[in-house]
Amino acid sequence: MTTTPEIPSPYIVRSQRNRNRPDPTATGYELNETSVPEHHATSQIQPQGTGYGVSVGYNVSATLEVVPEDERLGYFSTSSMILNRMVGTGVFVIPAPALAISGSKGMSIILWLIAAITTWAGMAVYLEYGIRFPLTGGELHYIDYVWLHPKLLLTYTYSVMFVILSGSHPNALVFGQAVITASTPLGTAIDRRLQKFFAILIVGVVCALQTVSRANYVRFCNVFWIYKILVLSFISVTGWRALGMQRAHPSATAGGNWTESFQGTSTSLFSMAMALLAIFRAFAGYENANLIMEEVRRPREDANRVYRRAAKATVFLVSFLYIMVNIAFFAACTKEELVNAPDTLVLFFSKVFGASQRARRASGALLAISSVGNIMSATFAAARVKQEIGRLGILPYPEFWASSTRFGTPGPALLLHWIFSTIFILAAPLSNANGYLVISTVFTYARTGIAVVLGSALLFATRLESFKFQGVRWYPQGSRLGLWAIYFLAALYVLMNLFVFAMIWLPSNLQKALNSKSPILPSFLGPTVGISCYAAGALYWVWDRKILKAVGYRLEPLKERQEGNIVRITFNVRPTLIPLTVMYLTVGQRRVTRVAATVILWMISLVKGTKRAFGRSD
Repeated sequence: MTTTPEIPSPYIVRSQRNRNRPDPTATGYELNETSVPEHHATSQIQPQGTGYGVSVGYNVSATLEVVPEDERLGYFSTSSMILNRMVGTGVFVIPAPALAISGSKGMSIILWLIAAITTWAGMAVYLEYGIRFPLTGGELHYIDYVWLHPKLLLTYTYSVMFVILSGSHPNALVFGQAVITASTPLGTAIDRRLQKFFAILIVGVVCALQTVSRANYVRFCNVFWIYKILVLSFISVTGWRALGMQRAHPSATAGGNWTESFQGTSTSLFSMAMALLAIFRAFAGYENANLIMEEVRRPREDANRVYRRAAKATVFLVSFLYIMVNIAFFAACTKEELVNAPDTLVLFFSKVFGASQRARRASGALLAISSVGNIMSATFAAARVKQEIGRLGILPYPEFWASSTRFGTPGPALLLHWIFSTIFILAAPLSNANGYLVISTVFTYARTGIAVVLGSALLFATRLESFKFQGVRWYPQGSRLGLWAIYFLAALYVLMNLFVFAMIWLPSNLQKALNSKSPILPSFLGPTVGISCYAAGALYWVWDRKILKAVGYRLEPLKERQEGNIVRITFNVRPTLIPLTVMYLTVGQRRVTRVAATVILWMISLVKGTKRAFGRSD
């Protein structure tokens, strides 16, 4: 008979985060929801003072106020976090290119169904990880537990990839276009420079607002949940009425033809992979709660009930509405109209309600508001992951990036999020027919590799020491279906992501598939950018963990103690370059020599040593 392990607490898991720390189950270590013993760890540090002075190395004292239990996310707010991240602009802009690439309405619907099933499988995988490792940061911690050798290699590669690629640029660019659409007459061309200006502006505004208030964002998020459900339901019902040839305006035209739904279906594996990748991007966000696990409420009777139920209900609801919206689009419009239309939502409203300036404004306004909700949710979660990356000491100057503002928000991490979002907005090749498709799916492609690693590890979770808790082997806790069900879902998740990861490299004629005469970017550009970010992370790992260590740098442990909702931490970073240290200690009484040695050591600490907040010893 299988023994069900006790549910891990975030406090206990975080105290065990460093495998070199003392055994937290040993005598004298009291671990509970309000007290964490002194141990070597890292934290969301809020610098209180840094002394470089004339000593070798420096100290930083910091405090952190954790989110109180009564301010954590309940069922509705957790669901809102997930839904707002999933439902942005993807469901409105992806159907047209997915239809063009797949070749037919019937195949496009099948691919959306496959993506929905894969999303459900991914949610099941992430539920197990979220329950076993309930830490803010999600994947950042999961891969560290399952990838042990070389030590921290995948943690570094993931961190670099996430910092660079996880911006809000896809939805921000759609917001810019939607604002122009809503404010200009029919037939007006989109000014790409103005579109990028609005995109940069909205990301900056969202980051600024989230810097000064967490509670207000949660309230906005809940309102956007209601708005998006109403919009998707309205489009679904309107489309079904169009399927019955009912129109709200006499000038509205007939709908799409379903009699030859599979005519023109592409048989190219690349086309299937590219269409799936685009659709995966529309479903992205089912794991959003995993990124903020320590801010989700944990009832005493069932610690993971809120997280588990909110995730399942939201993913099912979004998947159902996505299929309905696609059917609505295909019912109201022909294949040729969808493929050639510059804006799917404007086309849909024009077909159902008649072409008018009012329909154009309405579609632009609906799309802009929806994109803002997604930008807010994505920014909220991504900033906390980037704060965790700084918290692990992977980023240079971690005491800055991991710090919190006086409002208790990750202000520096939000700044980092805005910087890379802005870079990608400015670099977006929107003049190319597939420019937006490439820029919006590169992060989704990069995450398929992580999905393969996590899904594969879950297949062997019963044998992995890192999944054991208090000596009891891992057993599925996300559902009551048992091991074989989670094995099936994990295998499906791995295979689908592996298919997209590999097949996307096959050569293809996208210009013909997209029915465009505009310049086309090479199909391998997006995957190349994603792989390059991983390669950059690997090189950074070599520098950070091998080269610096070889020249004499070592890590000093952190001390962390929690008193109620306040975490107090101190750490020391001490370079051990022997020649400089010896010179400082032996002839340091001479003023000139002492000043020179101090300046050299200070510069080394500033450029390299400052980034050492990592709580593990080598």
